Amino acid sequence: MFDIRRGLALLLAALLVSTGMVGTVGAQSSEQVTLTVTVVDGDDEPLGNIDLTASWDAGDESTNETTRANGQVLIDVPRGASVTITIHDDQYVRNEPFVVEDASTESVSVPVAQGGTATIEAVDTEGPVERAVVQIYRSGTYVTNTRVNQSGLYTTPMIEEGTYALTVFKSGYLRNRTSLTVDGDVRQRVRIEQASRLVTFSVTDDHFDEPRSLSGATITVAGNTITTLSNGEATIQLPVNSNYDVEVTRDGYETVTSSLRVREDRVQQNISIRRTDAISVEPTQTQVVVGQSVQVTVTDEYGEVVDNATLSVAGQTVGQTDENGEADVQIDSAGEVEIVATSGDLTANATVEGVDPNPDTPTSTATATPTATPTPTATPTATATATEPPTTTEPTSLTGPGFTGLGALVAGLLAVALLARRRQRR
Repeated sequence: MFDIRRGLALLLAALLVSTGMVGTVGAQSSEQVTLTVTVVDGDDEPLGNIDLTASWDAGDESTNETTRANGQVLIDVPRGASVTITIHDDQYVRNEPFVVEDASTESVSVPVAQGGTATIEAVDTEGPVERAVVQIYRSGTYVTNTRVNQSGLYTTPMIEEGTYALTVFKSGYLRNRTSLTVDGDVRQRVRIEQASRLVTFSVTDDHFDEPRSLSGATITVAGNTITTLSNGEATIQLPVNSNYDVEVTRDGYETVTSSLRVREDRVQQNISIRRTDAISVEPTQTQVVVGQSVQVTVTDEYGEVVDNATLSVAGQTVGQTDENGEADVQIDSAGEVEIVATSGDLTANATVEGVDPNPDTPTSTATATPTATPTPTATPTATATATEPPTTTEPTSLTGPGFTGLGALVAGLLAVALLARRRQRR
């Protein structure tokens, strides 16, 4: 008996699930509530025959209604929905839709106002100004933010009657801020004036703890090129209420671009640039005996040492720099040897000359040649000896053992001089 009851209970539960009778949570999520909406004018009087649209679920669901004579309309919406109510009428208007947050069964009053339009005409000293910006706003909320047409005109859609703030401007023109009163269909002319403002650029290198001013930096803006002075500054006049792209270049530095917004006051634009990433390798000497080493130092673009830089010769790794950026590289061949330093994606090279300590040069005839050269002096020496025997003793001793070819030459010259002297005496 117990098993039969249990089976009947399980069967009943299955039937309830299959027929959707179980699931109170789902029923609650689709529960409908009724909004009682009353449309009223500025005097809080109800307005009948006003068309409106109520939308929810981000506009995916909506309904169109028309108020009855008492100004009311009943709208069924999901509980907790955010409902947006928009007015459609040729006499009454709201500048912004009315929003009901977290809808429940409730009554809401939707105020509307008499509507009107405003036609704005933008002009300067020469006539209409096309594409000028028109901003109409009240209580910090824009009613419109658009541009006039090629004839300098813009007409609003129907907006609430009342007083608004109005601003008209254009790139290169000063803003004209004034007020706008809408009390039907109105037209208002607004005059704007061209102007420019001084812009000062300051270019520095912020690699250092205290950024350093950079002279000679080139600044390109609005088709103009200017160059910074010794204090790193350059100035230019630029039209107001405009946005510009600025490019800064300098030899050895990365090109930097930035945006500049010029309104109606003087502008100071500070721009920082840094040197282009680079490394260099410097040997302590340019000539090295083959088999010996040369010390090299690797530094970055600011002259600061680079550690762990890889050094190679002929494609073969030969060392790595220490914390001082230094390393010893052995030179194994004569002639030009290229040392390549690599750090990340950066490379640099330097060339040293390998010098052979034992060049192959002939040396066997070094002393034979000079001793042969004084041979022509033998004749005058023999003549002098035959004429005056005593004179032979002095040159004879000079040509003894160990006397070089130069000594023989001197002896010959002395003999000639003595012979000439004897002849003069005769």
